Parts: sequence; structure tokens; C-alpha cells
Amino acid sequence: MSLHRGATEVCISIDSRPEYLPRLRTVIGCLAENMGMSTQEMQDTKLAITEACANAIRHGSPDGEQNAVVIKLVTSSRGFVAEVTDQGAGFDADTLVPNTILEKPGGLGIPLMRAMADRVEFLRNAKGMTVRLLKKVKGSVGRRRISLRRERR
Repeated sequence: MSLHRGATEVCISIDSRPEYLPRLRTVIGCLAENMGMSTQEMQDTKLAITEACANAIRHGSPDGEQNAVVIKLVTSSRGFVAEVTDQGAGFDADTLVPNTILEKPGGLGIPLMRAMADRVEFLRNAKGMTVRLLKKVKGSVGRRRISLRRERR
């Protein structure tokens, strides 16, 4: 996906700890709302990216909380691209078979990401694994100006 002028880029690095995920969801929601995404598009986007981050924390952090997860979020009027990079050994997404809930919990993250995003790519790199997700804006109601900074009172 090519992004044009007016794109917004946010890069966040977090310790590999799940308690950061709610804050990340808030940032994603603010960016998605600023783009004019519909409520459903926002929910799908937050779920797909949060799942990628949860997988990076759980499976892509060989040293646990000592590792970091880097999240790059790029938005434009055409779509939302997220890249989630961890420090794990990586995997082949095409050979993974999802578990059923009856077998054991977990294993549904990749199918969930694929269902919520328009495109999902898994890329190995020198530092670990990157999951790239694309969510196109279909229900755009126009770009809104929303500040990600909290007002100080």
C-alpha cells in the first residue's frame, strides 16, 4: 500500500509485557478515529494489531520482559498499516494449524488477524519477526483532527 502526503506515523517500543496492550489499543483507536474509520473498522483494526502484539509478547520474546516489541503505525486517508516486530526466532505462518477451542486455548491469533485485516504478512528479519497488517478505510466519514496528547490542567 502506498501512503501519500498527510500520512501519520507513530513508532512505539514497549517492554514485552501484556499490561501495555490496553494503552496501545487506546493509541490505535485514536489514530483510527482520526482517519475516519467506522466503528466496526476501528474494532477490527484494534483487535488485529493487539493480537499481533500479544503474540509477539507471548511467542516472540525469548527473554521475556527483557525483550522489546516495536510497533510502527502508519495511517493515511486510504488505510492503516501496522508493523509489529519482536525478537523471536520466527515461524512459518503457512504451516501453522490453528487449535480448536476444545483442544486447548490459543492458536487462533493468526486466523483472527487474517479475518480482521485486509492483508497480513509475516516477515523474518535479522532481529526477529515482523507482522505487517493492512486495514483499508472503507467507511470513511472524513479525516478528523484529534490530538493524541492529554490536556494538562
